[in-house]
Amino acid sequence: QAPVRNGVASVSVLAPNCMWADAWATALLVLGDTAGLALAQRLGLQALWLLRRGSGWVELGLGRWAS
Repeated sequence: QAPVRNGVASVSVLAPNCMWADAWATALLVLGDTAGLALAQRLGLQALWLLRRGSGWVELGLGRWAS
């Protein structure tokens, strides 16, 4: 399998335990920033994305990580 190429470098999620945090972070990374953000907002997740934008990086956060 090839790596996902959707501009998402990483996703971190705050959850009650590490199993759920890892599962949600993986799902949101694979979904990409648009679909992943929509799902995370709908479910009330606390998540932080690190996105590649041109030659730089953008952080996008929800919950505790919202800016």
